Amino acid sequence: MSAETVLIVGAGTAGRSLALSLRRADFAGDIVLVSDEREVPYDRPPLSKSVVVGEVDAAGVTRPDRAAYAQDRVDLRLGVAVTAVDAAARTAQLSDGSMVTWTALALATGAAPRQLPIAGLDQPGVHRVTRLDEALALRDALVGGPKHLVIIGGGFIGMEVAAAAVKHGHRATVLEAAPEPLSRPLGLEVAERVLAWSRARGVEIRVGTAVEQVLGDGQPTGVRTAAGEELAAAVVVAAIGVAPRLDLARALGCAEAAGGIAVDAGLRTSIPDVYAIGDIAAYPSSYADEPLIRVEHVSVAIGHGQVAATQIARGEGAYDDLPTFWSDQGDVTLNVVGAPRADDTIVWRGDADAPVCTAFYLRAGRLRAALAANDTRTLRAARRLITAGVSPTPEQLADPTVALIELLPG
Repeated sequence: MSAETVLIVGAGTAGRSLALSLRRADFAGDIVLVSDEREVPYDRPPLSKSVVVGEVDAAGVTRPDRAAYAQDRVDLRLGVAVTAVDAAARTAQLSDGSMVTWTALALATGAAPRQLPIAGLDQPGVHRVTRLDEALALRDALVGGPKHLVIIGGGFIGMEVAAAAVKHGHRATVLEAAPEPLSRPLGLEVAERVLAWSRARGVEIRVGTAVEQVLGDGQPTGVRTAAGEELAAAVVVAAIGVAPRLDLARALGCAEAAGGIAVDAGLRTSIPDVYAIGDIAAYPSSYADEPLIRVEHVSVAIGHGQVAATQIARGEGAYDDLPTFWSDQGDVTLNVVGAPRADDTIVWRGDADAPVCTAFYLRAGRLRAALAANDTRTLRAARRLITAGVSPTPEQLADPTVALIELLPG
């Protein structure tokens, strides 16, 4: 290996972005990208939407192909995990018995499915949708005619799977233990609208319904709720959320914040030459009121990888992009910009029954975020307003005759 070696742990969106950005930043040393998955790095957003219903296959989400890594001289090691790290010696032990000595270490370990004390949840045949092989297994389970899916969890992944299944002729029942799914990321008022749109598309959503047991023995046949009710199902999906994978970062002694690893605007952790990017990174943002935020979405992961690349290669660059994410749910595409909070004041524009509308999030009179449902024109304006720090009045935001783009300075 050369005098400089970047070791990237995790080949999800953030790790892939960093690996493929380093050469563009004129890094000439060695790049080692390690993934505990056997598949060539792939796009994760389509898994819970188009992959599970067979609209897109594995080849359709694998971008770029393996040849691109060879072209950029990236040493891509698949099906290999990092088992130990030493910050003082700057070494990493891998599960295949090899060792990598690094000059810069990037932790892109992502997130793993949460574990809940539900009897039978880990039996074979209970589906998850956090990895490509899991999405393909669920796709195969849905072949052969309409099926009834019981989906445990009403977050974005659960609602996306439900919407995709219903769109393709299946029946989906979402069981959510909390009284209001999606209220934490979107706020109660907006979450209620989103759920109403899902119900209108035929998704059955039962809130305040905790699951006590997955029935069956090696082949799930349904679930039993905490109230004792049994629901039969041909397919059971666990969509109970994910938790950041922090084991390696903790072994290194990295400082933590906001449920992840604290980094500065250059994605540097508290340990010299160790970076944290993607889902695990708690980073500063001028668009949030908290000192550090953690955003588990693809656009942030891509940006983190790009900035970490310029930092490693040139010692320059800072990440402060407007947080952005989206969720495709059947015929409704949700796009969120900014950093919404549950206690924000909501102002609506457009037709929520269609739905073609936008919810604006105001905090102390300032526009802080927006959620657009099938409303890309208003979304573009909202993005520019928030980036420019311009806050129209509630009346202007609500009035569809007001051209928001014209409120920008200059």
